[in-house]
Amino acid sequence: MKRALILIGVLAVGLLVALVLRVRHLRAAEHGPAGGSGVIEGVDVNVTSRIAARITKVNVREGDIVKQGDLLVELDCTDGEAALIQAKAALTAAQSNVQAAQATASSALQNASGGSQNISAAKSQVDVLKAQEELARVELARTEELVKSGTLSQSALDEARSKDLALLNQIAEQNSRESMIKNQTGALSASSAGAKSQTAAAQDNVTAATAAVARAEISVDECKLLAPRNAMVVTRNLEPGEAVQPGTNVLALTDVTEARTRFYLPNAELAAAAPGRKASVVADAYPGQTFEGTIFYVSPRAEFTPRNVQTREDRERLVYAVEVRIPNADMRLRSGMPVEVAIEGSWQ
Repeated sequence: MKRALILIGVLAVGLLVALVLRVRHLRAAEHGPAGGSGVIEGVDVNVTSRIAARITKVNVREGDIVKQGDLLVELDCTDGEAALIQAKAALTAAQSNVQAAQATASSALQNASGGSQNISAAKSQVDVLKAQEELARVELARTEELVKSGTLSQSALDEARSKDLALLNQIAEQNSRESMIKNQTGALSASSAGAKSQTAAAQDNVTAATAAVARAEISVDECKLLAPRNAMVVTRNLEPGEAVQPGTNVLALTDVTEARTRFYLPNAELAAAAPGRKASVVADAYPGQTFEGTIFYVSPRAEFTPRNVQTREDRERLVYAVEVRIPNADMRLRSGMPVEVAIEGSWQ
């Protein structure tokens, strides 16, 4: 009986000590700085293939720290390189066709321009012959009057008529020549227009071939998967020799160089939180050490306390989410670490 009483007394003392400690903790929390509990989070990034290929080499392992631009995974690029060579050859041929089409168009344009000049010259010649024929007709009429009056002989009249007729024949020939030149010039102009169309089509082929080269170069570039940012390799999903399809995640990375954590403040403590304000972060993994962070975001909307708070009273309280970001270049803070956050200068 006596031993039972002693045991009961020890238990009572233990409960009393626990109660006192709990009260002290609650009072300290009540009068301490505004803050709360959170978990370290990073930025999760998947290294994904955009093409179907076979893995030839994986240059990193889980836990490795990589820098942006590091070569992480190499894929078999035989098909892509062959396609690039073919596309470049097609581009060279298309460029040669453009040069040939431009030369043809230039020659056709010069010929058409020369035809226009020939038309002008023929027209000028016709004008000269018409002027001469008008003079010859005047001379013929005068000669006819003189022959009638007996001043000139019939031979003079015949000569004047022959001269006028010769000029009329020359005018007719020159008109025929002018028409022929016009027809030739029309054909040359049509040829020039066709050459221009061929040049435009050849230039379109160059544009298409250039795009094909760009696509082939992108495919070749995609054979090398680079680190999108500074991060740590969390999961290595595939090994050399395995095939990947577009969208396959080869590696999973987490960037915690700027760690972040989110905690919740009740309405009574919300005035202590503002973007840009400093906050102290303590991680369970590093007792006695404090990391300095900055409040990045304060939610404009209230929400219920997260479910990991067990009591009904706490679950029914409305709180505001606050995000803190912590410089973490050495990556000592890891994703998933529990931390306590206190907003500096917010003692109640």
